[in-house]
Amino acid sequence: MKIIITFCLITGLVSSTNVISYSGGSVIMTMGDRHRWSSHTPKYICKFAGGACKTVIQSTAQNDTVFEGRFSLYESKQGHFGVLIRELNPQDAGKYRFGLANNWNREINLKVHHDACCGMSMTVVGHLNKDVSISCDYTVEHKRTWKYFYKLKGHSADWVIFTMPGKNHKENQFYITDDNRLNLFTMTIRELKEEDGGVYFCGTQTWEYPIKVFSTIKTVHLHVTDKVQSSVRVTGFLGGRIMMKCRHPLENPKARFLCRELEGECPEKTYTNVQNEWQQNGGFSLYDDTSGKSLMVFFRNLTEGTYRCGVDVSDFTEQYREVNVEVKEDPCCGKIISQAGYIGETLTISCEHPPTLRASLKHFCKEDENLICQDIRAAGKYSLSDHSQPGLFTVTISNLTLSDAGVYWCGVETSEGHISYTSLTTRVQISIITSKVIGHEGDAVEIRCPYDSKYKQNSKHVCKDECCTEHSDSLIAQRTTQNKTERFSVHDDITAGVFSVNISRVKAEDAGRYWCGVEAGDVLMNYLSTELQVVRKEVLQVFGRETLSVSIECSYRGESPESDGKFLCMGQQLASCDKGGVKVSSEKNRTGRFSLSNDAPAGVFTVTITDLREEDSGTYWCGEESLGSSIYTEVHLHVSNGPAPSVIITVCVCVALLLIGGATLIFFKLKHKRTQGSSSSNRTDITNSDRVSPAACDYEEVNHSGQYPDSDTSVYMNTSPSTNSSDKNKAVCIYSTVQLPKDEGPAYATVSFQKNPDSPSNLLVSTVAFIKEESATEYATVKHRPRLE
Repeated sequence: MKIIITFCLITGLVSSTNVISYSGGSVIMTMGDRHRWSSHTPKYICKFAGGACKTVIQSTAQNDTVFEGRFSLYESKQGHFGVLIRELNPQDAGKYRFGLANNWNREINLKVHHDACCGMSMTVVGHLNKDVSISCDYTVEHKRTWKYFYKLKGHSADWVIFTMPGKNHKENQFYITDDNRLNLFTMTIRELKEEDGGVYFCGTQTWEYPIKVFSTIKTVHLHVTDKVQSSVRVTGFLGGRIMMKCRHPLENPKARFLCRELEGECPEKTYTNVQNEWQQNGGFSLYDDTSGKSLMVFFRNLTEGTYRCGVDVSDFTEQYREVNVEVKEDPCCGKIISQAGYIGETLTISCEHPPTLRASLKHFCKEDENLICQDIRAAGKYSLSDHSQPGLFTVTISNLTLSDAGVYWCGVETSEGHISYTSLTTRVQISIITSKVIGHEGDAVEIRCPYDSKYKQNSKHVCKDECCTEHSDSLIAQRTTQNKTERFSVHDDITAGVFSVNISRVKAEDAGRYWCGVEAGDVLMNYLSTELQVVRKEVLQVFGRETLSVSIECSYRGESPESDGKFLCMGQQLASCDKGGVKVSSEKNRTGRFSLSNDAPAGVFTVTITDLREEDSGTYWCGEESLGSSIYTEVHLHVSNGPAPSVIITVCVCVALLLIGGATLIFFKLKHKRTQGSSSSNRTDITNSDRVSPAACDYEEVNHSGQYPDSDTSVYMNTSPSTNSSDKNKAVCIYSTVQLPKDEGPAYATVSFQKNPDSPSNLLVSTVAFIKEESATEYATVKHRPRLE
């Protein structure tokens, strides 16, 4: 720094001095000849512009110190009249006049230069009752100038200590040395006191009676800190959080702060700008609790290091407590668990913590919209109890409501002196399960998501199935009141507080669990869970008869048949499947008269019901569950109570045979009457051996197995009368044996009468046999048997 002072003799008492100072620094000008003025003499300073000197600031006879912005007039404790100009800038350059109203004054030509050497500002922190040193370097031009330290007091400045070039000097607890070999002078303050804090100017001074001019080299902010008690160790766990409370007994501190030490000092302090309100700052938030006389700190992103939580007693005096934060990794902690419950029910949560903290106070808190975990104090709503297993405690939430959804934390509290902290170990995502929504394949369906009014302006999200993590992809991201993507459309009714999702042309793969969520800060919070169940278009109609069996075939998607659940439930409404209506399932494939078998390659499972009863009639649902999704097919079972198929077949065959026999007898009687008159000799030629035996008759035998098809089995028999006129006098015996099939299918029997006139008697035998293959057709042909001699 270069200071050039030139004195010029001007007519009268006015003289002029050239002063060079530096941008960012300060300049102090004093007059030491007090006999020319008194504290009651008006003082002033003005700046020349356009030939006139415009007053910058002036004092009255009654005031010792006046100031206007960066300019001030004052009387120092040494009895000097002084002018102080702070924080110089190039616009301050110019010609000034300062002095007394009695025309005893001086003119100053002030030049403001910009130089890296000078005008800087720095902060020095000293500890109470310990020594602190402040050093200032200078350029070679100042080797032979006097070195000074001034201290700012309000709007005035007084010198504290000074020394001649290359000398040392002591003044009370202040000690100054000038090392002109290093171009460095240093002031040391012994046993630092609170009142020693403040703003100091170090620089050089030159004078010519009666003016002294001091230009600063550096501006130094000295802070006095007081470490209260010893350091406290605070332990957190990887993936967790810490809620810390620092108590300070000071009634009305100027401000509360938190800072992280770097190399033993706090380069940057974070203050609470408001009281009784959370203030977020990076990875932590602060809360100035005036009622508790404490500073609360919530660490979201745990970072190891040494922190100071403290208060400012004054602008340059502070008291703090040192906190060493360590982050550990433990199998018990840092977990994220998701739990869901139904409205009105009770939810139980198991919280883990380090077994060594078994005796510690347990906590369960809920995150708010600012991601701060607040203690829960609702009486009767929440209860905490220690578990018999070490490292575990239980939380019970009763009478769940929609407002209970959100993010919670389990934690344990530790106290040491005026520092207490809660280490939050487990994050719990609680969702509320609403009533299931049923959609029909091909139709449209709506999923409604009510939300709290405080989330009106937050972005809303809907995601499907596994999407409970903070950074999962959403199916739909709602950032405006309306949005649409292909078959999905969303609408946010802010007035009603309902976010709705509409799905058009519902498909089977749309089935699953949908999560409604809101963005809170940079976290997606899923708060509501709704299951969409899809009913296929196809409706199965199944018929059966009492005492018999029936099979119901149900198709399914079969993407993962090994893990899918299959079941059949009975009930008019789909809700019956959740209320004990399940008759049989893949987990237990036989229950009473119901059994289930699975054909995975065909994608079909079959339910068989034996010993059908009339009450089995009704609506059934084929269900498949895969990865939380449920798809259903509606089935209508009709059970009738008619006679057994064997009786029906027997009656039908008997009636048919009787009709055939009757028709045959009538035909032969009519034939006999026509030929009786023309050929009487023929009547006498009939031998005893040709007469029809009295035992001649129609026989029918019906045999059946013990199993019957589900519907009537029809048996058809065709009988063709003989066209040979020679047979008209012969008796005919017809035998029909019917064996019922074991499988359903039509059967035919054909009877043909012999045309050979040489056979005096005809014996017709018809046997019907049924094959076992399904849908097979059997034909029986009746052939004439030769008469036995």
